[in-house]
Order: sequence, then C-alpha cells, then structure tokens
Amino acid sequence: MQFDKQILSDILREYEIKRELHAKQLSERKLEVYKKIPRIKQIDSLLKGTAASVLKIALENGDDPEDALNNLKQQNLALQRERRELLIKNNIPHDFLDDKPDCHICSDMGYIGTEPCRCLKYAYQERLNKQLSTMLPVKDQNFESFKLDFYSQANDSRMGMSARENMKINFNRCRKYADTFSENSENLLFCGSTGLGKTFLSTCIAKVVTQSGFSVAYDTAINIVNNYEMVKFNGLDSTQAREAITKYEKADLLILDDLGTEFSTPLAISIIYSLINNRLMSHKPMIISTNLLPNELEKRYSAAIASRLNGEFTTLRFFGDDIRRLKRKSK
Repeated sequence: MQFDKQILSDILREYEIKRELHAKQLSERKLEVYKKIPRIKQIDSLLKGTAASVLKIALENGDDPEDALNNLKQQNLALQRERRELLIKNNIPHDFLDDKPDCHICSDMGYIGTEPCRCLKYAYQERLNKQLSTMLPVKDQNFESFKLDFYSQANDSRMGMSARENMKINFNRCRKYADTFSENSENLLFCGSTGLGKTFLSTCIAKVVTQSGFSVAYDTAINIVNNYEMVKFNGLDSTQAREAITKYEKADLLILDDLGTEFSTPLAISIIYSLINNRLMSHKPMIISTNLLPNELEKRYSAAIASRLNGEFTTLRFFGDDIRRLKRKSK
C-alpha cells in the first residue's frame, strides 16, 4: 500500500498548522505565567542552559563527566520541584506550561523516524473514507445490509442454479476479496443486466478496502472517458480531470462501473484499453462491471480489450430479475 501523495501532503500540512497553533498557545501561556511569577521564567532559563554549561565546565576542568551529569540531574530535579510547587501555589495546573500535542507518540509530526505514526494512518484512513463517501453511498450500502430476499429461488435451467444461489456465491466471493485485499489481489469482472447488485457489491468492497487503508478510485466508464478527453483537448483548463485520471491510474483499487455505456468511438476504446493495460502492467487490481456478457465484449471492443478482460479477470455472472424494480414494487 502506498499513500496518495496529495492526501498525505494535505494531512501533513494540517499537522504543521496544528504544531504552529500549539506552539503559539504555549508561548502565550508562558508569557502569562512569567508575568505573574518571574521566578518560573528564571527556572526555565536555568533548566534550558544548565546542561551545556555544566558539561563544558567539567570537560575544561578534566572532571569525570558522569559526576557532572549526576550533579546536573539533582539540580534539575530540584528546579523542577520548585517550578511545580510555584504553579500549584498560584492555583495554576502543574502541566500548564507543558507542550500538549494531540498525539503524544509522534508529537504531531505524523512520523516516528521514517515510520508513519498510527495517528497519521488513522487520519489517512478517515480522509479516504470521506473521499469515498462522495463517490459512493457507502453509509447505506455495505455487506451487513445486503439481503438475498429479493433474489429468486427458482432454478434457472440455463445457469444450472437459482439467482439466489448464484448471488450467495458472488456475495461470499466479494466479501472474501474485500477482507483479504492486497496489492496482489486478482481482478474481478462483474457481468449481468442492470439492477442485479453489481454496483452494490462494488460499493461494499470499496468500503472495506478503504477501511483497511488502501486507496480506491471509483467512476463510470462514461466519466472516465470524458476526463481523458477533456485533458487531451482542453489541456491546462482541466485540473479536476487530471486529478481524477491520477486516481484512476495510481489508486490501489480501481472500480470501473458501467463499462459499455460510453460512446463507442476509436478514442474511447483506446482510452479504455490504455487504462486497463497500464494497470495490468503495474499489477494494480481492478473491478469492472458491465451489462455485456463475456462473448459480447469483443463485438463491442477490440480483441485486445476482450482478451484482457476474459483472460486477466475472474468473471462473476449476475442474473435474475431487476432487484431495484422489485424493491420499488414492494414499497
């Protein structure tokens, strides 16, 4: 898993602003206390300067640095006790002049050495969740709320099982995919008519994958093609489109919805091919949903696209009645 550079940059900038605010507040508290209790300012000055001066004297005199350090320790402890007592005596909390970062592990730096702190990971995950919620209804659509009730139990002679049995297999396959998602996960191709749960299960997967800290890019084939065309023809006047394309190409998981609904032009086919092929070459997982059946893909697209979809993706078939329509009727 790699951090999205833009999201990470935004978070670290917020951390920087937070540190600056805390530093300003601490400085204001110190001025307030120093004005009221000048002795504390003297103590802070002594605590700040004693270490260097004591060690310097010890080294110049040829004394044992360890003895000097022990003496320094005792002096500092005495000064700290006096400082604490003065604060309490003046009805000021003993930690009033302490720096108070939101995260005591990394002091709001975001990193411990070169390793990201857990607070940064949490902030990053929250940002991914927020970003995903603007693309998909992740609040209402999740594995826990998924129901098989509307899928028929009647056997479909063409498929050799009922729509409900098939959907249960798809559901379990998608849940396992989400729970075990990694950079090495397989690619999935959802095939079937509208209203059968393809986008719903894609949303469920996206939510779990995002909660695991992976970045997810979701968009329809129409929007994806439009964004690439906008960049190609509008150049610098397409900042949002460029940002979207970066997500399509760099996200840990790309969910391309409604493949086959975009205008079938040579440019559109070239865009779809390049995106799919580049992600395959980079070993970046994809989930693609389409109303087209596997044998219809080559009729709609080039042999190169059909070959990749049929050869590099695990196909999950969806069949049965339109669940959206059945739900509307039941209401």
